[in-house]
Amino acid sequence: MEYEVIVIGGGPAGMSAALNFGRGMMHTLVIDEDKPRNKVTQLSHGYLTQDGISPQKFKQQAIEDVSKYKDVSIVNARVVDIIQIESGFKVSTASKSYTAKQILVATGVREHLPKINNIESFYGKTVFYCPWCDGFEMKHTQLGVFYSDKDVIHIVKLLRNFSKKITVFTNGIETLEPEAIKFLEQHHIEVCSTTIKKLLGDQGQLKGVELEDGSVIKIEGAFTQMGWDTEFNFLNNILLERDEQGKIKSSPYGETNINGLYVTGETKDNFPSQLIDAASNGGNVAKNMMMSLINETYQ
Repeated sequence: MEYEVIVIGGGPAGMSAALNFGRGMMHTLVIDEDKPRNKVTQLSHGYLTQDGISPQKFKQQAIEDVSKYKDVSIVNARVVDIIQIESGFKVSTASKSYTAKQILVATGVREHLPKINNIESFYGKTVFYCPWCDGFEMKHTQLGVFYSDKDVIHIVKLLRNFSKKITVFTNGIETLEPEAIKFLEQHHIEVCSTTIKKLLGDQGQLKGVELEDGSVIKIEGAFTQMGWDTEFNFLNNILLERDEQGKIKSSPYGETNINGLYVTGETKDNFPSQLIDAASNGGNVAKNMMMSLINETYQ
């Protein structure tokens, strides 16, 4: 079956785009594996009228909103390949193939935790990466910061808005960059360079950091450096241009070097975002895509 648009990914960016496609009367298919990056998140914040909503409830409400529009269909599947064809694109899952004039990639980013033993047991509960998302809930607590480069300056500045009790853990990196050392010393921020053996606590509640030398530093929560990429296997047969950091090159409206293939949300930015930001970007990119299709009818 041929569609005007196929949206790959059913997160806030993809579903916001799908809502706009439905309202624009575009024959649209959303292919969603339903394995969101924020599955570890208990509550999401910062979205006006939706502050404190669980990601699961947000997703269900998004499906209900999009399902009101007869031109939009949603299938639960994993995309395994995209190839260009004369009429646009062929998108394949493990069991079926679909064609469309346009593709919107809204799969977010792949997330990589730092190599700290058992950090996954606490991630999303008392270990986070985004102070704007979770700093308020950790206010006035003893915080750890798992960073080892100059970005530590930015994160410490931000976190000191929520707590003045901060310890930086470099996890075996003996020397930070001079700029970072100077900043941390000026503001009397404790730095621990000993390698982390494991995190201590239970049921997601962080209570301390055990170091390789056997000592323990008590903390109640932490913010950690993360890694992200958009090197999805299903894009292997599409020659997308990327920058030196691996980010997919695109215009502000999601246009890539492949005519008809767009990116949005975290996939576009190669960086995680709050729900409201991803949803806003999805809607804006969708409008640009629809205008492109509409303009074709006047050529």
